[in-house]
Amino acid sequence: MPENFDFPDIQERLLKLEEAFADHNSYQFKKILAELRRAAKMRANAAALARAEILDCRKDCERTRKQAVDLQAKLKTVVDRFEGSFTAFEKFRKAIRVVEMMRAHEDLPAILERIKDLFGLRAVSLLLDAGEFAAFDPPGARLAEAKAMRQALSALMPGARLPGPFMCPISAVPDPEFFFGPGFCAERKVLLLGSCFISPLRDKFGPQRLIGILSFFDSNPDRYTSEKGSEFASHFADILGYTIVDITDRKKAERLREDVERMTRHDLKSPLTAVLTLPQLLKRDGNLTERQTDMLSLMQHAGYRMLNMINQSLDLFRMERGVYELTPAKVDLLPILDNIAGELHGVIETSGLTLDVVVRGRPRRPEDAFAVRGEEMLLYTMLSNLIKNALEAAPPGSRVAVTLAEGRSLDVAVANPGAVPAQIRPHFFDKYVTAGKKDGTGLGTYGARLIAETHGAKISMDTSETAGTTVTVSFPKPRVAEKAAAGNASPFASAPPRSATR
Repeated sequence: MPENFDFPDIQERLLKLEEAFADHNSYQFKKILAELRRAAKMRANAAALARAEILDCRKDCERTRKQAVDLQAKLKTVVDRFEGSFTAFEKFRKAIRVVEMMRAHEDLPAILERIKDLFGLRAVSLLLDAGEFAAFDPPGARLAEAKAMRQALSALMPGARLPGPFMCPISAVPDPEFFFGPGFCAERKVLLLGSCFISPLRDKFGPQRLIGILSFFDSNPDRYTSEKGSEFASHFADILGYTIVDITDRKKAERLREDVERMTRHDLKSPLTAVLTLPQLLKRDGNLTERQTDMLSLMQHAGYRMLNMINQSLDLFRMERGVYELTPAKVDLLPILDNIAGELHGVIETSGLTLDVVVRGRPRRPEDAFAVRGEEMLLYTMLSNLIKNALEAAPPGSRVAVTLAEGRSLDVAVANPGAVPAQIRPHFFDKYVTAGKKDGTGLGTYGARLIAETHGAKISMDTSETAGTTVTVSFPKPRVAEKAAAGNASPFASAPPRSATR
């Protein structure tokens, strides 16, 4: 029995018990013994209560421990889900940026491949409405009739009035090859494993109209399940669909504008025929003063100029389409520059400018020649545009130089002291880009680029506030010497030159 008790008077009672035993005092002995028994019983009851409390505490501790373990597991699940959602959000954010960089249907293959790599998918498929997109033949996408797409989505989501995103095992898809392309089910494992996300793409201006279907497939059967949320993927599908619709609408508008421009050019030729014919008839009748004859000549000259401009615009249209058939010949550029200088003589005098021509490092001489292969009328138009732009951009009283140099290529450089505005430098050769001109159309340098590229030449622009602007056209050197003489008859001798301003 331990020496220390919960009841401090037990030791004293034991001493009294010994004294009563020694004194043979039975009454006192029995009394103290009874008290000790009661104390022992009370101590036993207290110990039992303590043991019960300890047992309850242990149970509470175990229950608390289990709750802590469960809470820790739940917290880990929440953290994992949050990290997974954040990672998914970052991936979809990057994917949306990739889609926003799309400028044409031709960008689709690279964008779909980028999405596949970004999300770590086994397959990404894009179906588009054949009735809407067949005319544009978008690469990287398959075409299907809208009715067939609606039927496939209805089979996937029976009873849904307006089917939305669908996440499920691939084995639950009635016709996987419709969504992912022929040969997708060649491996039987595909039918047993993996999961997919399938989302309809709708017109941003008419959500009821189906324009396509975007489908993801992953080998992980737990990646896309009906229990998981699809907000990020659905939002991404919407962004992709809206971008495709915007690009398509822009292409439709461009085609409509081109059709209108083409018809307008064609229709302009009819009244122009009368403008060209009437001066000839009046001259033939005679009885005209010298001044009247000169005025009719000016009228006829302007008519031919307009006809040449219309023909040139039709040529540029063919160049844009890549169907222009170039008929190259050996062309000396110096007579062309003489004609351009004569045409722009008024602009040069009014602004006090100087137009210098430098051939192979020295001022031009009468006997000089600088020949390239091409079509004379197109070369005239290109150089006229570049020189006129340089004269208009040059400060009054300054010098504009046309330098012809021969090295690995035949280079024609047009330089002026003015600088190109910073906002249009990256788009200097783009269509409809202009600055600082009240009546500028933004077609001069664009046409020059098309003509240069049609001739197999390279065109570039360097500009700065200190050095001014230089536009250089580099023609390839002919590999075989031309048999024809450089001094062939020039069409400029019989008809006025064509030109187009930027």
